Amino acid sequence: MKPTYLGLLLLLWSAYGGAEMPDKNTQNAVALISQGATVIDVRTPIEIADGALPGALSIIHTDIVAGVQALALPSDAPLVLYCRSGNRSGMAAEALQAQGYTQVTNGGSYQQLAAALDQISAP
Repeated sequence: MKPTYLGLLLLLWSAYGGAEMPDKNTQNAVALISQGATVIDVRTPIEIADGALPGALSIIHTDIVAGVQALALPSDAPLVLYCRSGNRSGMAAEALQAQGYTQVTNGGSYQQLAAALDQISAP
């Protein structure tokens, strides 16, 4: 990650006022998303019906390897995975890394990522 992106994100979050600063994992995921990483929601369709990040692909965590392979992405493509709490996205990230994907990031929870992305896009 380029330091300029992180610095810009920190500046934007601090300018947002009293909002809680996202953790480093969320900050990293937001920076990667802003740089064009492929975003994958690994939750169930029922969970996704309640909301998802714009542009996120949906691949349930138990099908992550086959789903990502079907996308024919290079093994060094930046991927950000998220779920409800970060647990399933962590398991999915480990499964992809075991298959040789080198730039997989566990973005954690949908709620945290959505809030952080809203903060940086708010006027």
